[in-house]
Amino acid sequence: MHVLYLPRGHELVLERLRCGEDDPSCPDCSGILKSATISFGQNLVPEDLVRSESAAKQCDLLLAVGSTLSVYPAASVVPIAKQSGARIIIINGGPTDMDGIADAVLRGQISELLPSIVPSAH
Repeated sequence: MHVLYLPRGHELVLERLRCGEDDPSCPDCSGILKSATISFGQNLVPEDLVRSESAAKQCDLLLAVGSTLSVYPAASVVPIAKQSGARIIIINGGPTDMDGIADAVLRGQISELLPSIVPSAH
């Protein structure tokens, strides 16, 4: 399976799918493209983990959205950011393992909550 990084999110792909076009295919193998997300049991790309830890150490605010924050090493960015002085906001439908260190926890539908605090998330 090949992975495609979409810097503008999935906007263009979703628009094509909404218009009835076929799923996008990989230019190398013609398989269906998968977004650059991690599925259960799939290993993280080491360089991505290093970049995320570096960003966590430098950020002022970390938004954790739609995650139980219970799977490591990815969940480690929350305590790294907190220890580096960042404020933590968790937006999720249910409790997470990191609620205790968050500065704010918002419960509910992410599709409703996120646009209310990040206007460009519509």
